[in-house]
Amino acid sequence: MDLPDILTNAFGTDVTDAYEDLGMLDPTAACIEVTVGGRDYNLQQSPGALQAGRKEGTTGAAVWQSSVRAAEWLAGAQNPLFSLGILGERSEVLELGSGVAGLVPCVLAPRVKTVVASDQTQNLKLLRQNIEGNHTEPGGGKKKAAKMMAKKPPAVMALDWELDDIPTQLAVQGLKGGVDVVVACDTLYNYALIEPFVQACEDVCRVREHRWSSGSGGGKSEGGEGSVTPTLCCVVQQLRQTEVVEQWLERALESFRVWKIPSGMLTGGLAEGSGFAVHVCVLRDGK
Repeated sequence: MDLPDILTNAFGTDVTDAYEDLGMLDPTAACIEVTVGGRDYNLQQSPGALQAGRKEGTTGAAVWQSSVRAAEWLAGAQNPLFSLGILGERSEVLELGSGVAGLVPCVLAPRVKTVVASDQTQNLKLLRQNIEGNHTEPGGGKKKAAKMMAKKPPAVMALDWELDDIPTQLAVQGLKGGVDVVVACDTLYNYALIEPFVQACEDVCRVREHRWSSGSGGGKSEGGEGSVTPTLCCVVQQLRQTEVVEQWLERALESFRVWKIPSGMLTGGLAEGSGFAVHVCVLRDGK
């Protein structure tokens, strides 16, 4: 038996597609069909953009496993963010690094007040198309469709973590008081993204903190006058490189308290042994 056969017997089929190994569902397909929470979604992506080598990056042009698994988890009736009251019908949510799929915003839209999907400009056309094509539920009957349409479809905004002023961008979307939850799926796939991503999360969280410390009022408050529920960041990651996750945690812990969601509170696609992890973060006092 030669060495390739030995390796195949030990480790399984060798990798033939670099994009697939990164966690993309199918980098060659123009349309991906997935089922999440009992609903079918048709998601457009851009195989051509993946091969273009654009300086802005191409990973956002595809549908990723992490988004599908996170959406399935968020759609669950026993999802802890909903059962703990962190998310609910009054919640406002921002997804960072949405890519083109728009799946997480579409899943959340019927269950919360506002969802904003964000990414770099080159991904927004397909992102809008996917949200518009999947926001309403086909075949659900007039009553069910009317209920779906009663909720606002997810909004879409351009956001470059390294270049844009996040408070200004949120204000344009009517979110001067910040958001309840930030969701990010598989945004950390190399070391260079760690610092700008953590900084972006900090900037979003401080919008709410500054809004309320200035005494401007309004919003959802708890714990007495002038207080407000802090913004929570929910980070879903595929565990490709241990060192990237470790460095992200080291940097995040400087500014955030961080919890890893136990496997028993995750659906199978994210549970222990799946190769994925979910962390939630809250800005430390005084940061």
